[in-house]
Order: sequence, then C-alpha cells, then structure tokens
Amino acid sequence: MPQSWSAFLEHSLQRTAEAQRTRVRRPLDLDGLIDFGSNDYLGLRSHPDVLASLHHASQLAGARWGAGASPVLSGYSAQHASLERALAEFSSTPAAIVFSSGFACHSGSVACLAGAGDLILSDQWNHASLIDGCRLSRASTVIYPHADADFVRSYLQEHRHQFDKVLLLSESIFSMDGDAAPLVSLSEIAERYDTGLVVDEAHAVGVYGQRGGGLLEELHLQSQVLAKLGTLSKALGCVGGYVAGDEKLIDYLVNHCRSYLFSTAAPSLVVLAAQRTLQLLVNMQDERQSLRCTARLLRQRLSDLGLGSSIGDSPIIPVMVGSESRALALSRQLWERGIYVPAIRPPTVPDGTCRLRVSLSNSH
Repeated sequence: MPQSWSAFLEHSLQRTAEAQRTRVRRPLDLDGLIDFGSNDYLGLRSHPDVLASLHHASQLAGARWGAGASPVLSGYSAQHASLERALAEFSSTPAAIVFSSGFACHSGSVACLAGAGDLILSDQWNHASLIDGCRLSRASTVIYPHADADFVRSYLQEHRHQFDKVLLLSESIFSMDGDAAPLVSLSEIAERYDTGLVVDEAHAVGVYGQRGGGLLEELHLQSQVLAKLGTLSKALGCVGGYVAGDEKLIDYLVNHCRSYLFSTAAPSLVVLAAQRTLQLLVNMQDERQSLRCTARLLRQRLSDLGLGSSIGDSPIIPVMVGSESRALALSRQLWERGIYVPAIRPPTVPDGTCRLRVSLSNSH
C-alpha cells in the first residue's frame, strides 16, 4: 500500500528520536559565554573596521543589499570582480570565482570537474559538500583511508589507465579532527599520475601561511594544484565560497558549474565586507602565531589529561568522548559553567566517535 508523505515524515522523525539524534534549532544567546563553537578563527566577523566599512557602503548612493540575479545575468558587479581579483592575488593564482555559499561552491565545482568515465579519489573524512559533489558528478568515486597517501599511490599505479581524468580530493585541515592532509605526498602523486589535485582550504585560510593563504601557501604548493577551494565564512568572517586557479579553470566553472549559473550572486555588501576582512587578514601574522601557539598549549594540556593528542597546531581540537549521551551531557555541563562547546555526533562523525569540538579564536 502506498505510504503517505505525512506517514513517511512522521516515521523518519520517530526513528531519529529513538536513536537520540533529533536536532532542534534554538536561537543561541552567547552573551556572557565563552564561545568555542564558531570558526571565526581571527575574530574578524565582529571587527570594528569591517562593521564600519559595511555601514559606510550601505549609505552610498545606489547601494543595494541583494544581488537580484545570477552572476551570468545582472548579479555580477564591479565589487564581485574586485573581490575575485583580490582572492586570486591572495591565493597566488591567475584567477578566482566567488560563490554565494561555500557548500554550493564545493559541491558544484567537484560535480562539474568530473563526470562519467572519470575517477575521483576522495579522503574518508572530507566534508559533506565534497561528498555530495562526488555523488553528483557521475564519476567513479573511491573513498580512500584517511590521509593515506600510500593507498592513493598504489591505487593509481594499478588503475590510472582505466579512466579519462582523475581528481584527487582532500581538505588541507580537516574540519572535525583538525589534522592536516599529507599535501606534499599528494601533490607528488598527482603530478606523477596526471591527476588534478583539488584542495579544500576552508579551515586553513587565515591560520596558515605568512599571509594567511592556507596550508598550500605554507608548504609552497600553490602551483601544484588544479583548484584551491576556500570559504569566506570562517576566518574571513563573512559568507560565501570561492575557487582559485588558472583562467581556463575559472572560465570553465563560469560556463559549466550549475551551482554558480543557477544561484543568485552573493549580496554586494557581503562582497564588500569580504574585501575588507581579506585586507585585514593578510597582515595578521602576530594573530596567526598567537592562535597556533594557544592551540599547541591546549592540545598539550588535554593530552596530559588523557583527553587527546598533543600533535598539531590547528585551532580545531577534538575531545573524544565516544557515546552521544556523554558528549551531550558534557556540552550541557560546560554551558552551565559559561562555556559553549558543541557536541559533535552522527551523522557528522561516525558512530562511536562523538566528541566535543573545541574551536579556538583570537577573540577568546
């Protein structure tokens, strides 16, 4: 007998509740609390210079909040073009393209770069946006063990000849564990096997590199990738995403990426704010050094307590607790003490790996 939509929705929600995985949106009032839940690594989302520039821009004659249309219609402004030039220079690439959302940027770019007859090798812990891009692409996708460059090398040695094009897809700093990908090894493998290396720098931009360009900048690998994916919503404190690469890549995305072609462009005021935060970010060397020093110190203190590894210096620090109930209980206890640390549980992370995700910021 056909199932009604109402019955389907009710049954699905009931199963979620029975698994104790119901998520409820509640407006959070973080006034008076120490917030370890955001990705605002440099405190730029509330920087007075950024707020002042937004106020000034909103007063200009002809100022508009919304873009009103796709960037290939009337939504692309001089401000968008200026931000893209700045992001290209920042990323040490000839060109860049800005999307209205980081998720749309990542999923759409991956989906249009590979197709039937191609192969995508994707790290086991890549973000959901990258996973969805793989699924949408129609390419054969192999999920390789986390950060296992040897697996990637062996697989390509045996199977590279079976595919037209190959994408090698990895975050640089992983969003839930805060560890780094073996980018030097991956870049060497990509070059040897004629593979396009696509690196998601969402959690590395602002934190790594002399100018905050990310782990690729720090390791001097900017020229070794097909595409650098980034976001405007973490260290840059705004909203949106971008891809940096050569001019042919960007022209290809403009003409073929569905999540770009069929989405309204980012609002001009957001674009102006991103330009200002980018100007500030490149000169925040002291803040980057301080943030990574604090991360090393906290990791060491937690390791001494048996609560994690001391390895690494990213501002994402997982405190592994195992069960969902324990993670939620610990998060509540910290809230009651004036500290917000979110509990991370399935489907964001696998069963049995629930954790408290501590995200450090210079605003702490």
